[in-house]
Amino acid sequence: MTTLPQNIKEQFFKTIKGDLSLREFEQWLYSDKELERLLNSESYFELIAINFREGGAKYELWKFLKNYIGLQEFEKYKMLELLNEAKQKTERLPYILMEFYELYCYGYNFLQDLGLGIGLAVEVPRVNNTIAETWNELTSEQQTALLNSFSPELEYCIEQVINWINTDKIILTGEQDELGHYEYQDLRTEEEKKSKLWVIVSEDNETGFSTSKNLLWEKLKERK
Repeated sequence: MTTLPQNIKEQFFKTIKGDLSLREFEQWLYSDKELERLLNSESYFELIAINFREGGAKYELWKFLKNYIGLQEFEKYKMLELLNEAKQKTERLPYILMEFYELYCYGYNFLQDLGLGIGLAVEVPRVNNTIAETWNELTSEQQTALLNSFSPELEYCIEQVINWINTDKIILTGEQDELGHYEYQDLRTEEEKKSKLWVIVSEDNETGFSTSKNLLWEKLKERK
């Protein structure tokens, strides 16, 4: 099977994600000769036969791409894109943090610190002197102060997850179970699996239930 170079894969990935329009992809496809050289004539003609002006073009493009990559590779690409954008602290940072929380809820438990520890604090802001119940109800000053309060824990958590993925300690499969929860392989050590933000404060030996607290939230309380 032909192996596509990373720069070409990224053109496909960006298009499927919606970062690149189908029109832009089509223009690139006809102007770039590298892909034509890499593919056999049958595969190349199959690709250029896609009508990029039809509604199902993105689905057809994904069907074609699956001959050369797996769900695992695409899922890894998407996750690293989110993590690296969060690392750059673009204007989308609060929404990416809330997305980490959603991904945690849907099975990516390795995002406990980023999602449950930090993302939830954006989803349900803990800010004094306000009746705001959501991020968008905060003032711009409150939003800035809340995001700044996550440092340096935020930066550490981002780097930690990036490292796990790049070193294959977390292997994303791109698959979901019957409940819609994301599946992945977790090859981290028991020490690496321990939360850096959540600590158990009490345990009931009879029921097995434990009570934990978020150290970051405790720090935020002290700053107020």
